[in-house]
Amino acid sequence: MTPKLSICIPTYNFGEFIGETLKSIVGQATEEVEIVIVDGASTDNTQAIVTDWQRKFPGIRYFRLAQKGGIDHDLAKSVELASGEYCWLFSSDDVMRPDAIRGVIEHLEQACDVYVCEHSLCDKNMRVLHDYPIFVDEKSRFVEFSDARQRGECLAEALNTEALFSFMSGLIVRRSKWLSVDPGTQFLGSCWWHVARLLEIARTRLSVCYVSDVWLDKRGDNDSFLERGVVNRFRIAVDGFTRISTHFYGADSRELAEVRRLLRNELSILSFFSARDRVAKSPRTESRDELDRIFDLCYRNCGMQGQITRVLYYCLPMGAYRGLKSTYKIARAGMRLARGRSKGIKHA
Repeated sequence: MTPKLSICIPTYNFGEFIGETLKSIVGQATEEVEIVIVDGASTDNTQAIVTDWQRKFPGIRYFRLAQKGGIDHDLAKSVELASGEYCWLFSSDDVMRPDAIRGVIEHLEQACDVYVCEHSLCDKNMRVLHDYPIFVDEKSRFVEFSDARQRGECLAEALNTEALFSFMSGLIVRRSKWLSVDPGTQFLGSCWWHVARLLEIARTRLSVCYVSDVWLDKRGDNDSFLERGVVNRFRIAVDGFTRISTHFYGADSRELAEVRRLLRNELSILSFFSARDRVAKSPRTESRDELDRIFDLCYRNCGMQGQITRVLYYCLPMGAYRGLKSTYKIARAGMRLARGRSKGIKHA
């Protein structure tokens, strides 16, 4: 029987977490589901843990590569090796919510090319901190991404770059559509090769369903992209999405302007303050000049807000962000409370 859904998991040295990930999937998987794991030559106990889970669920297919290929390569390889009609791209440290697979299978009847689901944000021990909505109204919506008007309205209503497919674990894609294009190698190694592939498909037609249901919990404080420092992590996000948006839509496009806004939502002035202080403490491994370049790119062409932000960033002394951080947290908590009341949620 050909699976309806392949859960595609690229991994590297996540033996500490992949067992919890598989437990959350296997507990609800049916014969319509297979799990495809591509291991980029892990040096920890990943293989032993996966082998143990294969005894419990024969629908797990494990492929160990001879060498680490990187997230872009290993993710693409997992879809290539899958056999399902749809592929859920899933990280080996996130946790699937109960009944998520049933929810996905039901939505697949709508026959969209891509489904983008909601998730919660957790700490490293998977304690749920809060939901992480993609849109202000937190409603489901259908978007034909090849249509400039629909695409522009979608991005304008978004809160973060997940509207542009940034979060891998939130994506379920039609495998035949994914394989219908060759994305080239221009963005290989950027960590956003999957985004470039989907936008390449969207040059002709790409139907996207944004699902308001929360189908997974994202593990925080476990960002492997931070291995080379905070400045490099910021570079991956800002340079990566700026390059991709410019390549597909142009330097003066509405899409690029919206992407910069979404990046500013994700990398707030407080984030840059914190990074600036960390760079000052590690001048041999972190570059202040590079951080300043990334900041200028992120906060370029955003009017009065950008000018005020630039003054704060370049003029406030080290450590000043801590006081602003407390005020920011209070404001964010108030916003979440207001959203909850508008949805009829009771708070203790």
